[in-house]
Formats: sequence, C-alpha cells, structure tokens
Amino acid sequence: MNRELETLQTQIADLNQQGRYKEAAPLLKQAAELTRIEYGNDHTAYAVILNDLGGLYRAIGEYAESESAFIKAMDILAKSLGKDHPDYATTINNLAGTYRLLGNYSKAESLFSEAVSIYAKTLGREHFLYASGLNNLGLLYQDMGNYEKAEPLHREALDIIRRMGENDIAYATSLNNLAGPYRATGRYEEAESLLKEALEVYARVLGREHPLYASGLNNLASLYSVTSDYAKAEPLYLQALDICGKAFGIEHPDYASAASNLGLMYENMAHYQEAEKYYLQVMEIYRRIFGETHPNYVHSVDVLAKLYEKRGDHDKARDIRTKAKG
Repeated sequence: MNRELETLQTQIADLNQQGRYKEAAPLLKQAAELTRIEYGNDHTAYAVILNDLGGLYRAIGEYAESESAFIKAMDILAKSLGKDHPDYATTINNLAGTYRLLGNYSKAESLFSEAVSIYAKTLGREHFLYASGLNNLGLLYQDMGNYEKAEPLHREALDIIRRMGENDIAYATSLNNLAGPYRATGRYEEAESLLKEALEVYARVLGREHPLYASGLNNLASLYSVTSDYAKAEPLYLQALDICGKAFGIEHPDYASAASNLGLMYENMAHYQEAEKYYLQVMEIYRRIFGETHPNYVHSVDVLAKLYEKRGDHDKARDIRTKAKG
C-alpha cells in the first residue's frame, strides 16, 4: 500500500471516530480511486474499500451513492470470488441495509435472506456471521411490524451466540434485539429482563463509560417510557446522554440520538419546554453534521414543528418548517 493511501486511511479513521462523516466521505472516495489505480477495477481490495464507501455514504444519507458503491463491490466479488462466497454475502447484506433505510423492504428482505442462505451453506448454522444475518433480517421484520417473523430469528441468533460462548458483546446485542418484539407486543417484563441482562454484560465487559453501555441504558429507558414509568426512564436517559457526550462530544450522531430520546420522553410527560430544548439541540447537530437535506435533519424539524403544534404555537411550527425548506 502506498504512503498516500495509508495517510488517507488514518485521516478517515480519525474523522469517523469523531462522527465527522461528511468530511470523511471525499477522502474515502479519493482512497477508493487510489486503490482502484493500484490494484485494478476487479480486485477484491477495491471491492473492500467500495464497501466502506457505501457504508459511509449511507451514514450521511446519500443513499443513491451508497447503493452504487455496494453494487460495484457486489459485482467485483461475484466475478472474483463467486456468489457463494461469504464476502459476497456480506456485501449484499450491506446493500440490504441501505434498502432497509430507504424503506424498500422487499429488496432488503430478498438480499438479507440471500446473505443468510449463503452464510448457512458456506460457514454453517453455528457461525457468527450466520447469526448476525438472522439478526439483521429480524430487525427488518421489526421495522415492518412483523414481530411474529422477527422473534424466532432473534431467538435463533441468540441461541447460536450463546452456544459460541466467546462473544459477550454480540450476546448482549442479541438480547437487545430480542427485547424489541417483546416490547412491541406488550411483553414488558420479559423485555425488561433481557435488557437488564444485556446492560450487565456491557458493564462487565466494557465498563460503564462505554457507548454500548449507553445504548443499553437508552433501550431500557425506552421500555420504561413506553410503560410511562418516567421516574425510572429519566435518570437512565440522562446517564446515557452524559456517556455519549464524554465519549463522542456533543457534535456526534449518537449524542443527538440520545438527546432526541430524552426530548421525546419530556414531550410525553408534557414538559414541553424541556422537550423543546433537546429537540433544538438535536436539529442543530444534524444540520451541522449532515446538512439540511439529510433525513435525520428533516425528521428533527418535523418533530420540533409537531411539538409546537401540540402546545398551540402554530406560528412557530410554520416558521420552523419554512426555515427548513428555505
């Protein structure tokens, strides 16, 4: 690997760690071109970096670019490794993730299912990637509201990872995933048990200042919010927000996500002033990180406008929508 490419990859890694994805994207595109020149259009090294590029484009909401990068990587790997190779499966799994975010559930389901089938044939049904594929398909079904299909997939994935007995983080993540259908179908005690166990694993393995521990806190707090147990939810949300701020800074998407959850809880409690404070912060973070055309920013504007409408401040709602469009 040439020195320019190594330097670029170091810069990209630093920017990604800081959540500065828009700044990382042109550098990664440059790195992809250097890789193509050095290794050729059909080399697996080029496919690998195209996969990275697809993921980064997806993160900044440039879904057409994400799809294009993943399809190029898919075509290269199909020719060089064949369509029964695990690396090909991983690429179509990534492409399915983009379709999932776009709401193109039929394409996402087809690709996720194909990836799971390839993993089963090539790696076996006790492999981590097979379990991961099941989890991805289960999360898609959750998005579709099909919890009857989601639950058995998450259960199978959890059983596989439990038998592996060597990846505690994956086990905790699977617990979180399975809690989703339970919460959605009103099985709150079962969901709470899974989420608490996941949180204990994150605390034991990663410590209580790790972003994944914060994610676990958020999930448990969300469950308490659903059941209107705000006295339990609020301190968990606040703790998660504090961890994200220390880990990433307050200009990171994960911090914005945690602040958004806290704002929603306050809105549900009819504490509209507190909700407004967090919604404004979230909107500004997304604007600075992603720009005003990104779905996260657009959604944050809509959330804030609806809050204003709920409290009867229709002028403010109209102004914020007009400003966002302008």
